[in-house]
Amino acid sequence: MLKSICFCLILVVIQGCSSQGGSIVQDPERGTRSLAPVVLMSDFGTFDDGIAICKGVMLKVQPGLSFIDITHQIPAFSVRDAARFLANSTPYFPDGTVFLVLVERHTDKNARPIVAKSKRGQYFVLADNGILSLVAERDGLEKVREIKDLNWLQGKKNPSTFMGRDIYSPVAARLARGEGFSSVGPEVEKVNLIDKKTLQVSDNQIAGEVVALDGPFGNLITDITAPAFLNAGYVLGDKVPVLIGTARHRLPFVKTFDDVPLNEKLLYIDSTDHVAVAINQGNFAERYKIKPSAKFVVITKKEK
Repeated sequence: MLKSICFCLILVVIQGCSSQGGSIVQDPERGTRSLAPVVLMSDFGTFDDGIAICKGVMLKVQPGLSFIDITHQIPAFSVRDAARFLANSTPYFPDGTVFLVLVERHTDKNARPIVAKSKRGQYFVLADNGILSLVAERDGLEKVREIKDLNWLQGKKNPSTFMGRDIYSPVAARLARGEGFSSVGPEVEKVNLIDKKTLQVSDNQIAGEVVALDGPFGNLITDITAPAFLNAGYVLGDKVPVLIGTARHRLPFVKTFDDVPLNEKLLYIDSTDHVAVAINQGNFAERYKIKPSAKFVVITKKEK
């Protein structure tokens, strides 16, 4: 009797979540399942209705979806920034998460719309324009398909230039509710990758570049990895001679901002294991007029 009561209570909870547009979906073939979260990133900004429309399209396809926004402030058309933010974010989300990335350069004629599944078990709906490069390199790709079957687009037989609304959003919603994507289109053997610059490492220097600024703070993010930097012989507390653009600096290598006084410069290893430069409660990029892809050279520590 007690088991029967418990079973009935479980059914009531499941049906209640479904009827209220919660995170449970009933599938006659696959049973009761949780909806996967949809994680969005774009260069749309938030001053207009673009992202809200995309979310509305997905909710019409599958009520109850949950959305998480990485950022919608990617510099316009910047595939490199999108690739970096995407790769930084994906390790913190579970298997089955659907990443919807809306950053396109419309001059890329080969940037077909695709769905990819990584070997981590996450899904990506985006243009094949190189944004997947860092994820593919780190996690590997299990399967990639081009979006060709218009039946996946919820009746949109002639998609407009608003591909985020007409193509990517309905596909992302269907993936989030657990549909397999074998019917979305033909398999893609090789995705487009961005050109990866190789660090120039010699006996006396490591030559890289500033790849980005850390949001509004003006910190410089470089492509010099922590292992490459530490192999040059530096330890916490050292003064590191660097060349940024055409200007020379001597920066204390510290663990955190509080290790230097206010308004003092510092060099540190950031959360992605790359060399970064900042001013404690100041704006390094603004003070020294530095923009991404400025030259960044670390002078190798000389043996004492």
